[in-house]
Amino acid sequence: MPIITHEDELDLARLENELVDKLEDHAKEQSKVIKNQKKLADKLSDMNITRDSLNRTLRDVYKQMQMLAREHRSNVKEQDVNLMEQLIRQNDEYIEANNKYLNAMKDLAVRKDYLVAKKEEFADALKEVAEKRKVVIKKALDVEKAKNKMIEGDKLNQIDQELNDVQREFDRARDILLKKIEQFLEVRKEINELWIKLKENTAKLS
Repeated sequence: MPIITHEDELDLARLENELVDKLEDHAKEQSKVIKNQKKLADKLSDMNITRDSLNRTLRDVYKQMQMLAREHRSNVKEQDVNLMEQLIRQNDEYIEANNKYLNAMKDLAVRKDYLVAKKEEFADALKEVAEKRKVVIKKALDVEKAKNKMIEGDKLNQIDQELNDVQREFDRARDILLKKIEQFLEVRKEINELWIKLKENTAKLS
């Protein structure tokens, strides 16, 4: 097994900073997608308004046809009335399905906004950990150099205490990072459930 050196941990800090950049880039692109999903939800809402208006007019036509179909001399037949009734019934079903889909989409978009916020918090916490990691490594190297130079006890104790201080700061930053990752994963789990709900509401959306 190769010997682990401070350079390996510095490499980790560098990779953590690279990961921060990737998280921030992805969060930006995800925000754009969410914005488009909200626009789609608005378009669906507009479509539902026109469909509802269409159905009201269909009902007016249907009632008029029903009345005329009773008169044998009219050009309206029972088949015409039945087909119109079928159109109205299907439109009612489409409106209900679209409303369910619309609500599921809105719920998803709102939660995805929250996921982006949690991803940004995750990135911020990771950046802090990467910076604190570099500080700890630098201070540990100072202690090592001081010991090699046989520096007097008081000075060495002071450097040791400084190392302990920055280590505690790193540990606090790491605890915050772990909490942010847990929160991010929890929101992602909620979003997976909302995707399933959205999928269940995609039927009859013509």
